[in-house]
Amino acid sequence: MDTREKIKTWDVLKADLSSGKWTVVVGTFDPMTAEQAERLHALARDERKLLVVVQQEDDDLLQLHARAALVAALRDVTAVMVETADEGWRAVAQTNAGVRVVEDRAEERRRRMRFERFVLERQAAGNSRPS
Repeated sequence: MDTREKIKTWDVLKADLSSGKWTVVVGTFDPMTAEQAERLHALARDERKLLVVVQQEDDDLLQLHARAALVAALRDVTAVMVETADEGWRAVAQTNAGVRVVEDRAEERRRRMRFERFVLERQAAGNSRPS
């Protein structure tokens, strides 16, 4: 299966999100890390479908659609949507009692900062090794 087929537009997802039990996880996933994959796996354990909404930031490391493809490759993810200016999914999520939205922008930023710090520390350690 080409996991990129999990990437859907809001028009395609609208009917599905209007009914059934969903967990909607919103974030930048920039970069997609093992920590985030584990978090999504944990959120998928409760018999709900898992929709991941990938958001754009001004200072993203990876392109938006590349991040969506990485998230879609995870087994636990049912569908991925790239967030656009039309946030109709939020209104639908509020009207369907079976939808739970998980969104924590501050924690997203902390995860990214930890990743950036890790990369910089590894690079600095590699530069200080004798040849």
